[in-house]
Amino acid sequence: MSRYSSHHNKFSYFFRWLMFFAVLACGWYYAPSIWLQFNQINTDDILSASKMKNKKFSGKVQEVKSAGLKAYLLEEHSVPIVSIDFMFTNAGSAYEDDEKQGLIGILSKMLLDGAGSYDAIAFNDTCEEYGIKIGFTSSVDEISGYLHFPKQNMAMALKMFELVLQKPRFEQEFLDLRKQQLKTIVKMSLEKPQAILADKFSEFIFAGHPYSRTQADMLKTIDNINEQDMREFMQTHLSQENLIIGVAGDISVAQTQDILQKIFAKLPEKYLGEKLSKINLELGGREYNVEKSSAQAITFFAVNGTYRNDVDFYPLYMANYILGGSGLSSRLSQVIREKEGLTYGIYTEFSESDAVAMVQGSYSATPDNFNKARELLLDEWRKIAANGVSEEELQQAKDSLVSSFNLRFASVGRIASMLTAMQKYDLGLDFLEKRNDYIKAVTLQEVNAAAKKYFSVTPDFVSIGIKKEEKQ
Repeated sequence: MSRYSSHHNKFSYFFRWLMFFAVLACGWYYAPSIWLQFNQINTDDILSASKMKNKKFSGKVQEVKSAGLKAYLLEEHSVPIVSIDFMFTNAGSAYEDDEKQGLIGILSKMLLDGAGSYDAIAFNDTCEEYGIKIGFTSSVDEISGYLHFPKQNMAMALKMFELVLQKPRFEQEFLDLRKQQLKTIVKMSLEKPQAILADKFSEFIFAGHPYSRTQADMLKTIDNINEQDMREFMQTHLSQENLIIGVAGDISVAQTQDILQKIFAKLPEKYLGEKLSKINLELGGREYNVEKSSAQAITFFAVNGTYRNDVDFYPLYMANYILGGSGLSSRLSQVIREKEGLTYGIYTEFSESDAVAMVQGSYSATPDNFNKARELLLDEWRKIAANGVSEEELQQAKDSLVSSFNLRFASVGRIASMLTAMQKYDLGLDFLEKRNDYIKAVTLQEVNAAAKKYFSVTPDFVSIGIKKEEKQ
């Protein structure tokens, strides 16, 4: 936030309260307008009140079509809030030009730095006044975003959102500010061992692919980015053709169709970018060590995994959950953290990007304890590959995953996000109803076959802070 914006917001805050007391002094003549201003629906309050953790999905997910576009919709009329989640696939940082790295991060911020006739301050003040929440995030693969608003303020919310997509201001003052902010963030990040390790992991594992780009690379190109670059990227990469939409909340099919037609159908029709090639990873016991003194030695490790729609997905998901994905109850955590006290935390997780699928993990330890922890990790890795899991472990994992599933849907915003993911991974309209059945149906034989197939391979390790005499 700029210094001017900060001062303006403080002044605006005190001014509004001053006006509040002044109007009260004028008597009941002004009471109705005061009530409307200070009792307006607040989006955060509604979202926090719309807990749905014990909800059975009584409503059916519907596929809504209009103007050549489609969206997944789950109507939920228990609270007067609407959430629209959207994703532009093949539009993340991996799709930036080599000499314009950092563009996506800046773009995702600048889309909210004013639009149309609203400068940045007026835009954000208007959204705050009407309870409108708009946000963008980016990854290596895509740009995602959301629009939350009270049902009663739909017209204003859609007006502001359309301006963001169609008439972003991209003023030079804010572009300079965002570039400087990004450079500062990157410089501060690269002082931390974890960030240095993440860069080296990308370089080592994804060598020769856009995924191998690093924060250090980006730092060299941020100053090259200009307004025209952002407008061109929006024209080529933010299109109807690569758009996924999820809608949830107090909204009808007809209203959703209207949004598709009047908002999203105004985007460019065709995607003009290029898609990434798949990465054929040959992981299996390689090691790369970053020479840097650190109080904690840290490692990232990985083996090949499987994609979301592959037949091995659920069996491997269960095997990984038992090995290192279930937090403190996982095998790795029990042996290395709870029993031996060698680390504060160790985990494994699925890491699925458009170009590669992996099982990836990490832990940190003092340099003196690092290798012992690594030996125990590899021992547990070999055990699950050779012997699999027990029926009791599998049942406990199933019970945990089934009971926790609805906890993911604490609000309509989370539901809308899941509806978008369901389309990206082609999970089907009935996924919310059937997901727990998929978990329950996994057999012990399938889990152990997946464990043998994927964990028989020794992971690649990329580490930092290891004592020189302890390198292997």
